[in-house]
Amino acid sequence: MAASAIEKQPTGCITLLTVDGHELLVDKEMLCSSSKFFAGMLTACDTTRLHVEESRDCMEPVLAAMRGSPPAATYDTRSTGCWAVYKKVLVVADKYDMSLVKERVEKWLVSRCLRGRMRSPGFKFQEVAEGFEWLAICQKFDLKDLGWYCAYDLGTQLAGGAWGHRPVHESLEGVSCPELLKTVLEAVQAAVLAGAAAGAAGNAPGDAPEPGPPQP
Repeated sequence: MAASAIEKQPTGCITLLTVDGHELLVDKEMLCSSSKFFAGMLTACDTTRLHVEESRDCMEPVLAAMRGSPPAATYDTRSTGCWAVYKKVLVVADKYDMSLVKERVEKWLVSRCLRGRMRSPGFKFQEVAEGFEWLAICQKFDLKDLGWYCAYDLGTQLAGGAWGHRPVHESLEGVSCPELLKTVLEAVQAAVLAGAAAGAAGNAPGDAPEPGPPQP
């Protein structure tokens, strides 16, 4: 959708009619600037009510992200529920072509969940399969920064013996991005070497600087 088409949208509110019978009000200008899908639809027809295939519980976090606020259900960054909410937001954002929403979700997951003071020092995916699922999500939605952190955390976890009950090749079926796979292997290698060095010299693993994604 060209910028000129979005600029033609008049101000006002749009009512989103959810599949479970609820009505959600959203600023029309914000909706059009956030979603190329809805911008195109509202350019082609003059309406103030749009049906969506999602439920209210699914759409409300998307609208919160559209407004620039992390969804309320994601405040507990150490909960697996936080990641589950963001996963639904990413799916909806991809469906309705909301690139800014996807960028915000990636930023929040990296800054609030995987880095900084809000992160639990003992963070790890509850199951290795969950980590591999997020690698596939990052690959699908081209979330490079989040993918790096997920891959590195997953590799570190795998180095500790958390291989789960599924063969690794089965878990990797949904991941084909060479960079993500390389990061997993690098994390495994780094964790093994750090453990060996710590055992030999009596140093704590935390003495090493925190890794970060490669800079462009």
